[in-house]
Amino acid sequence: MRKSSGWGLAILLMAVGVGVVTFWAVRALKANGPHETMLDALPELGWVRQEFHLSDEQFAKVRDLHASYRPKCVEMCDRIQRSHEELERVSRDARSLSPELRDAIERHAAVHAECQEAMVEHLYQTAAVLDEEQGKRYLDAMLPYALDFSHSEPASLHDH
Repeated sequence: MRKSSGWGLAILLMAVGVGVVTFWAVRALKANGPHETMLDALPELGWVRQEFHLSDEQFAKVRDLHASYRPKCVEMCDRIQRSHEELERVSRDARSLSPELRDAIERHAAVHAECQEAMVEHLYQTAAVLDEEQGKRYLDAMLPYALDFSHSEPASLHDH
């Protein structure tokens, strides 16, 4: 497995986390006014509404699911970041596959697995509020990112 293959999911999660943190920071700093409606609409979900032609009712459910998942996503992004930092520190200090390095690798893998499970659960919950065709298309688009299917792509795409 290439070193960068695990980073794809981490980068995606960090990007979502940055978006979430930015959203809440802007919301906390702004005064009540005409912008509140736009912020409450969660602009980062606009592509979902447009791509899958969601009704207002479907979008409201997706928006609510997304808003309730955000704190978990932020928490997982923080844990992944700390896990990456620990793994990098331990691996730099090690001269072999020491018990400490092995433990750091296992903790790192466990955090990634927990994150993937939470994200996949969220994706299935979201797909469940869509009609069958929309849900299938949504899962087809999103599961590869959540499960990091980059490992199953042809080797030529990875230059190895």
